Amino acid sequence: MTAKTALTKQLPRPPVSNQLLMIGIAFAIGAAPALAVEGGLGRTLPGVWIQPQGAVVGPESGFSFTTMPIGYMGRIGGGRLVPIGGSIFASVDANVSTNYLVPQYVYKTETPKLGLSSSFMGVINWVGSNGSVQLNNFSRSTSTSNGGVGDSVIVPLTVGIHFSDNNNLAISTMIFAPTGQFRPGNLSNLGMGEWTIMPNLAHTYLWEKRGLEFDNFVGFDIYSQNSSTKYTSGAMFHWDGMVIQYLSKRVGFGAIGSNLTQINNDRGPVADVLHGFEGRAWGIGPMALYVAKVEKPGVVLQLRWVNEFEVTNLLKGNMLVLGLTLKLN
Repeated sequence: MTAKTALTKQLPRPPVSNQLLMIGIAFAIGAAPALAVEGGLGRTLPGVWIQPQGAVVGPESGFSFTTMPIGYMGRIGGGRLVPIGGSIFASVDANVSTNYLVPQYVYKTETPKLGLSSSFMGVINWVGSNGSVQLNNFSRSTSTSNGGVGDSVIVPLTVGIHFSDNNNLAISTMIFAPTGQFRPGNLSNLGMGEWTIMPNLAHTYLWEKRGLEFDNFVGFDIYSQNSSTKYTSGAMFHWDGMVIQYLSKRVGFGAIGSNLTQINNDRGPVADVLHGFEGRAWGIGPMALYVAKVEKPGVVLQLRWVNEFEVTNLLKGNMLVLGLTLKLN
């Protein structure tokens, strides 16, 4: 019996293999995108990358397609300064809607101990922001909005290692390309104007006897220099952990913990004014999963809420996500 087959039989899971259509409907209130990077929005939101049984790759080969809309509203107030588009803003409010369109292909392998896949994330963004741009000794309020193609993401290869039916590891690197519109001095850019790589590890462990699942996701966001503003965002370490207690094959409850820690200073003329602008935050909150329909099609509902604390140079708030997953058999 393969690892994926065993997991699917034991516990409900959001489908990640071929013949899959996943529609994630997400609404996040007061979310916390990393502001310790140029552009105001980093590559990682607390608690977003981790998924139930996210380290299971394959073993069935074939194409899949995922679409996941995410929305969030956030604010950094108190007159705190934020580097955006090569300028310095204060008291920024942002409303952002992002749609991820993700085709994926799982390759056929000769051994059930190994799974391989490649994927691409096309991104459509809408950004509405307002704040006060700082000009020498005075400020001027501004409000802008913009919509269109955001920065796309390439995942050339994900390697899934099935240590056992219940113990899985996935290794990959996400590559963020600057395909979104970026204009210096603009408060509502659709992209960051720079390349980013995110090497990452995901791990899933299933304790069948207790009906428990443990998931972890660890990554590093490593930014290149923005050629327009000469700003280089500091590398960001992030960890997300999730534990789920299944009450039945259809219902599970759990908790999510998250940490963002910038491991070196931002660099560039604006970063020097802000003394490196390092950011960090912790987050924790509950989640629930419900399998409304097992197959033809499979329907899975997921609810998440992450409350943030110990926040520095980031938006501080609460993230609420409601997701709907459909699996076409």
